[in-house]
Amino acid sequence: MTSLDAGARTCTATDVRLVPASGGTAYRVAKGPSRAALEGYPNSDVGELPRGTQDRRGRWDTIGSTVYFADSPQTAFAEVLAPLRSNRLRLAVAATRSGYASVEEYVGAVLGQSAENNVDQPWAISGRWQFARSIYHVGMPTDGWWVQIDHADTLQAIQRALHTTAGLPGDLWSADLENGNRAVTTVIAEHIRSLELDDGKRPLGIWYQSRTLIGRCYAWWDRRRDDSLGLGGNDPHLEHSTNVDTPALREVAGRFDLPVLVGKVW
Repeated sequence: MTSLDAGARTCTATDVRLVPASGGTAYRVAKGPSRAALEGYPNSDVGELPRGTQDRRGRWDTIGSTVYFADSPQTAFAEVLAPLRSNRLRLAVAATRSGYASVEEYVGAVLGQSAENNVDQPWAISGRWQFARSIYHVGMPTDGWWVQIDHADTLQAIQRALHTTAGLPGDLWSADLENGNRAVTTVIAEHIRSLELDDGKRPLGIWYQSRTLIGRCYAWWDRRRDDSLGLGGNDPHLEHSTNVDTPALREVAGRFDLPVLVGKVW
């Protein structure tokens, strides 16, 4: 999508930074049928979860449905390949613990064992991974406002509004908005979702920088689905989809040092 900076402004009622919805195309890599492009996982909790509960929430999940989109195919692939990249980066630690003299020696051993057992190495983009997913091209809203979370005005507005909220840092910084602590970010997201802007509208969602620093993403709150209504005229809508093995996938895989495997269907 094109940059939204030109029409950005600070809301006079809430002090958060707003960027205008301007249509265009965003991207999402997802499993399953085409409707998966527009479906989020319903969430019922914000803030701290009970001890021992696995936290599967997205960074800007609220109570209800949140769907995540990216501003380019490269950004979309970078977001979903991040766990495989983490597996690749842990090779040095694994090699040391396994007694190998170098990462290269360890990788050679793993590749040999993988071939012997007819399985994929844990950091590879397997055929199974590719066949289970598509990259969806999604038409985005043309009316309304996104809240730019990584802006000084938004940070200050959140600090003022939530400085006494239990579970949040007393001194909120940009790092608190960018890290993986969902106990903090989901509370912030729920607060932003509830705001009424100076034109009487509610935010569409949050516009934020990808954790990979490859592009920007959108966290869209599907208010109509949460209210058991059908798709609205201003809601994101599916344009088309393609197989994931594209130049964009290969570009990001190369950057992350991840092999793209072919020919094995599970």
